[in-house]
Formats: sequence, C-alpha cells, structure tokens
Amino acid sequence: MPVKQPAQVIFEKSKITLFRPNIFYLLTFLTLLISSFLINRYYIYYANQSLQIPLVNLLNDSSLYPNDPFVATLPNYSSQLWPLVALANRYIPLEPLFLCLFLLEKILLLYAAGNLAKTFVPNSLLATFGAMAMFAVGVKPILGEGTIVTSYLEQTGLSIPFFLLAISSFYKARPIAWAIWLSIGFNLNSMYGVYAITYCGAFFLVDVNYRQEWKKWLAAFALFLLLASPAILHTLSAFSRSSTNNDLWLIACKLFYPFHFYPHVWSPKGIALFAVLLFIVVALVYKNKHKLEKLFKFVTIATLVSVIWLLYAVLAAYVAKSPSMLVMHPVRGTDLWYCIAGTALVSICGIGIEENRSSQRRYIYAVAFAASIIILHPMVESYIIYIIGFFLIAVLLKPVRYFILGMEDYKYFYLAITLLILLIGVTNFGRELAKTGNIKDALIGRPSYVYEQLADWARLKTSKDAVFLNPPNWGDWTYFRALAKRSVFVNWNDAAAMLWDRPFVEVWAERLNALGLDITEDGLNHLKARRKLRDLYNELEDEDVKKLQLRYSIDYWVVPIKKSSKFAIAFQNQSDKVLDLNQSN
Repeated sequence: MPVKQPAQVIFEKSKITLFRPNIFYLLTFLTLLISSFLINRYYIYYANQSLQIPLVNLLNDSSLYPNDPFVATLPNYSSQLWPLVALANRYIPLEPLFLCLFLLEKILLLYAAGNLAKTFVPNSLLATFGAMAMFAVGVKPILGEGTIVTSYLEQTGLSIPFFLLAISSFYKARPIAWAIWLSIGFNLNSMYGVYAITYCGAFFLVDVNYRQEWKKWLAAFALFLLLASPAILHTLSAFSRSSTNNDLWLIACKLFYPFHFYPHVWSPKGIALFAVLLFIVVALVYKNKHKLEKLFKFVTIATLVSVIWLLYAVLAAYVAKSPSMLVMHPVRGTDLWYCIAGTALVSICGIGIEENRSSQRRYIYAVAFAASIIILHPMVESYIIYIIGFFLIAVLLKPVRYFILGMEDYKYFYLAITLLILLIGVTNFGRELAKTGNIKDALIGRPSYVYEQLADWARLKTSKDAVFLNPPNWGDWTYFRALAKRSVFVNWNDAAAMLWDRPFVEVWAERLNALGLDITEDGLNHLKARRKLRDLYNELEDEDVKKLQLRYSIDYWVVPIKKSSKFAIAFQNQSDKVLDLNQSN
C-alpha cells in the first residue's frame, strides 16, 4: 500500500474538517455575509438617512435646528428605531453604531431568510441555503422602488427580518411567536407591518385550520396590539395631520417621487418582469402542489394579495385621488410578496435537485436554482453571465458536473454556488477599488471629502441657529443637515415630510417657489422639476439671495468656487465656498 504524502494527508484532514456540518454551514454563512457586503457595498450618510440622522441629532440636542421647519416635523416620524439609536448614540459614535446595527441587520436577514425556507420545505438544506444566498445577493422590488435589502441602515431594511420571522411563525401556526416578531417589525416600520398583516390575515380567512383556532389567534393579535402600541399610536397621530390643500399634496406627490405612488411611471419592462415572475412562481407551486399543498395555497393567496395591493395603487392614484390612501405607498405592499415568492421559488428548485434521480432533470433544476438566487437583484442582467459561464463549464466537463451534482449531500454544490456568489462580490469590489483607489472607500460609500469638509466647518464654526442656503437638489447636499447639524432653507428631499406631516407640503412648495420653482406649473414632471430647480439655484444673484435672507433669516449661502459675489467668504475649499450674508466685501 503506497504511503500518502504529507501534503495529501493535510488536504484530506482539512477536507474532513471543512465538511463537518457545523463548520461547513458556519463558513458558508460567513462567506455569504461577506459577499453581501462586497456585492451591495455599505453606505453612510445615504438616501433616507438625510431624514433620520437629523432626528437622532435633535433627540440628543433639542437646541439644534431652531429655524428649520422640516426638522420640526420629525417628531411625527413614526419609526420607534430612531429614539433607541439616539439613546445609544449618547455612548457610541454615530458611524460605528450604524455599522454595527447594519451588520446585525444582515445577520438577522440571512438567518430569517433561511428560516423561512426551512419552514416552507423542512427537509431541504438546499432550500435553506438558497434563500440565504438570494438575500445575500440582494432582493430589489421590480415595481414601485420599494425596500427589501438595503445597503445602509434604515428602519425598513431592519424590519424585513422580523416580518420574515413573523411569516414563518404564522405558517407554522405559532400565534405567540407571530405576535412578538410582527410587533417588533411593526414598531420599526408600521407601514410594512400593515402589509404583513394583510398577507397573514388573508390566509387566516381562507384556511379552515387557522379559523378553527381563532381564539388563540385573537389572543395573539391582542398581544401584538399591546406590544406594537407605541408605533400604532405614533402612526395614528401622524395620520391625523391632514393637509388643508389636497390638490397641492397630490401635485407634490407626482413631482417628488412618483415611483412610490403612480403606476403610469412604472416601466413597461418592469410590469412585464413582474407578470413573468408571478406566472413562474404560481406555475411552479401549482406543479408541486401534491407534495407541497400548504405552500401552494399560501403562495397563491399571497400572490392574490399582492395583486390587490396593485389594484389599490391604481384606485388610490387615479380614482379616489386620496392622500390618506396614497400615504400607504400601496405598490410597496408587493414587497413582502417578493420575499415569499422568491423563497418559495428557490426552495422548490432546491428540492428538485435533491429529489430527482435523473441527472438531466437535476441539472435543469440546478440551473434554475442558481438563476433564482439572483433573479430579484437589480443587476441580474450583469450577473447572469456568471451563471451561464459556470454551467457551461459543468456541461463541457463531465467530471466537474459529477463533482458538483453527483454527490448525495450536495456539499460541493453548496460550495460551488457560494464561491460563485463570492466571485460576484469580489468582482464588484474590484470595480469599486479601481474607481476609488483605496480599500476603505471601495467598501464604504460616503459623501465626498470636500463636501464633508464644508459640513464639518459649519458644525464647528457657526452658531446652532444658523440657516444655510445650499444647492437644493438630490446629491451630497441632501445630507448637509445631518452632517453639519445646522438648519437648511429647503431641499428637494424635504418633501418626504409630507408623508408623516401632510401640512408641511405647503411650506415645501412655498420655499421652492421663493427660489423660482412653482410646482403647480403645467408640464412639470419629476425630472423636469429637479432640473429646473438646479438651474434656478445656479442663476441666483446677490440681489435674489438678499431678498431671501430678509424674508427667511438665512445666514449663509453655498455656491461653486467660481461664482462671483459681493458677500464675504466665510469658508472655501477647492470645490465650494460659503458666503456670509451678514457681511459684504
């Protein structure tokens, strides 16, 4: 018998260690977690954080933003996350705190996704792995610009794992666990909490087994109402603040971010993709209904609920024309359907691999399994090339195909898909590294240095009651209020406040009008309004700004470095300068 070489012995020992179940699944989980960061990148001072960080700042220092009507609306912001973040921020700096919470969100999301798949198909490890992989790659709603997997900390992304756990508990008929998970998610995001209730409620009404246990579910719902009462009361309080000018509110909705509210701006491609996905999911669960009867019923009812949310969106936008209906963002009611449908899709493909003895069918299911993992990512067209390349290699090289799909426990298949996802992540990271030139910036997206430099100056060198006139469009300037902790005259994104404080729309429209943009002007749409606002700001002259100063008590005006003005320069860097409106040259 030949003596094994030392290298061969080491390889076999490491192989045995690697494929021990606990170690293998832990390494797979960690690899997916790392890949998730590499694929989607992490951002700070990004997107809706322009709304949320000022609230954190205000909760920790009530003397901030004394002359900012937008910030005055933030106490009506109904998520219960930010008071807790503000409390933690008293002891932990904001950036590491946000990063730690985001890491927790990612861990919870992967666990909750795997748990939901295990609930749907209890004996399939591939289903559990596939669901985790799908959420690691990223899930993006096709219609309505909703939120499922985020690349920054905010309440919707953090609420999704708890809603997945609630749906899983509901599916397993565990009323108390359902109430607890649902209440946590509801306290984070009450709007998505209502969506979750409609999906569970519809199944409860249809399924006789749930109705027979109505007393248990009624008690659980009472527990939910008790635990979710902070968000319920907060939401009802905000909901009661109705606008005195509904026509203006509806116009602002069409201009501000119509994708959430108006179906006519959804792309035909997106509508077609949604219809195709809906058909594929329903057809697949129908084909497997003999062995997955409850899953077939649950997914079918969930699909009907998602269609009802779409019909509600059309009704709210074009028939009722009701602000009270539109603030629910009805199209985003489909977001939880993507989670349910995507998990069901990848789970059924997983058991198709595990249960089919035919190598040809198993191979087809393997391709479908890999494709379903990336099907809901916005870059699916770019990523599909990895899937095609991977399976072409498997087709052309029989040993590779057998190595990956021929083993009974499919650990090599797990490993291959995990490494494929990691390859996508590393490729994305390489692109970001080439753009940024350093590892930190490639991993973490944030506003530009010159912008943060100006915001730091404002925070350190100006009084708390100072008011800044900044470029009002989306972009880095959206986060000036959060970074500088100073009041801002107006920003396009401030219109979000009309969702939790509807009367604010009049303040927003008035201030845009003071810059020259009349949002009631015929022919305006989302892009035209933003372009016109940008041009109007760039055309401001000293006389225009002086009038604004006298009317709104503005202290500083931010302009490009090359802009000429008679006002004194308070600060400048290579990109912009801050003009002191109380001093002249």
